[in-house]
Amino acid sequence: MNSPLDNPGIALAAIVTNPMSLGFIPVAVHFDVFTILARAGRPITPEEVAEISNAEIRERAKGEPELGVKLAEDVLYIMTGLGLVDQVSDNVFGANAITKHLADYAGATHGALHFTIEGLLAGAFTYPKLKDTNFAYPFAEADTPMQYAHKRLGNEALSKKHTYSIMADEGRMDSFNLFMVQKFFKELKAPERIKNLGYDLDAAISSTPHDSVAVVDIGGGHGHTLLAFKETYPHLSSDKLIVQDFYATVDTIPGLTLMKYNFKDTAPQPVQGAHIYCLQHILHNQPDLEAIALLQKTASAMNQDSRLLIIEVTKNANNAAMHAAMVAFYGGRERSSDEWKLMAGVSGLVVTFESYPEFGECLVEMRKVKQ
Repeated sequence: MNSPLDNPGIALAAIVTNPMSLGFIPVAVHFDVFTILARAGRPITPEEVAEISNAEIRERAKGEPELGVKLAEDVLYIMTGLGLVDQVSDNVFGANAITKHLADYAGATHGALHFTIEGLLAGAFTYPKLKDTNFAYPFAEADTPMQYAHKRLGNEALSKKHTYSIMADEGRMDSFNLFMVQKFFKELKAPERIKNLGYDLDAAISSTPHDSVAVVDIGGGHGHTLLAFKETYPHLSSDKLIVQDFYATVDTIPGLTLMKYNFKDTAPQPVQGAHIYCLQHILHNQPDLEAIALLQKTASAMNQDSRLLIIEVTKNANNAAMHAAMVAFYGGRERSSDEWKLMAGVSGLVVTFESYPEFGECLVEMRKVKQ
C-alpha cells in the first residue's frame, strides 16, 4: 500500500505547514516537556505533564508563568507531528528516541532553540526582504533577512547589528555557544573526524618544524577542538596549540595558548608561519567576499610548508537546510568543490586535499601556490 506522502499534494502540505509546528519547539523546551516525558518511564497525559512542569516552576519560586493544560495538550500533539514525541492514544504521549536525546543531550536542546527562534524569524522575512530590494542577492553579512525582520518589527537598533550581536543582546549567546561545542549529537573528536575523512593528520602533525606553531584554530571558541588535538598528540606544548577568538569568555585554557583575535580587523594574522591553520565552521558564516578576505589574510601568514584545513558541512541535498540557514542568518553559504577551488585561486592558495562525504562535514586542505 502506498504512503499518503506518495501523493504530491499531501507531501507538499506536510512540508509547507512545518514552520508553524516548529514555532512550538521553544515552548516545549521552556516547560521542559521532553525531559518530563523521558523521565516519566511510561506514557502520560497533558495534565500530568503540566502538573510536573508546574511543580518544578513553583519549586523555583521565581513567579514564572505556569503551563496550562490546553497548551500542554497542543504542544504534545504538535511535537508528535514533528516526530519528536510519540502519541500512544488519544491525549496520551510517550518518549521516543528523539525525545530522550533532547532530554539527555544539552547541545541538541540548545540547537533546537537556536534554529527555531532565529530560523523562523529570518525565514519569514526572506521573501519580503528580497521583494523589497528588487531581489538583490546575495545578502551582505549584516544585511540579511534577520536584520530586515528587526527593522520591520521596529527594532531599529538590532536591525543594524550582526546576527551574533543580536543574539548576544537578546541573551542567547551562552545557549548558542553551548550548542557550538556540543552540536546536535556527540561527535567523534576533531582529530578522529579529520582522519576518518582520509586525511593523514598524523603525518601533518609529525612534520611540524620544531620552531613553528603546530595548529592555530581561528575562531576556536573555548578550545574544544585543540583540546582534542592535545589529547591525541600530548607531546604538543601549549605554545604549539593556539586558540584565536574574539568572543572568548575565558581567560585561560589549560594546555593551550588563548589569543584574542578578531579576524574581521584589517590587522594581519598575528601568528606567522604556523604549520596548520584551522577554520572550522567559520567560512560558511561568511559571504563570499568576507570569506575570501579571511582566506587571503591567512594565506599572507602561511609559508610554503603551511596548510589551511577547512571543516564545513558538505554542500548537497542532505544539507540544503543548513545552507539556507547560513544564507538567512549571515549571508553565508555552504560551498562545493568548484567554489572552494575558485576561492582558493583568488586567495593565492590551491586545494591540495578534499573529502566530501554524503552526510556531515567535509574537509578541504589549501596550501600556498608555489612561487
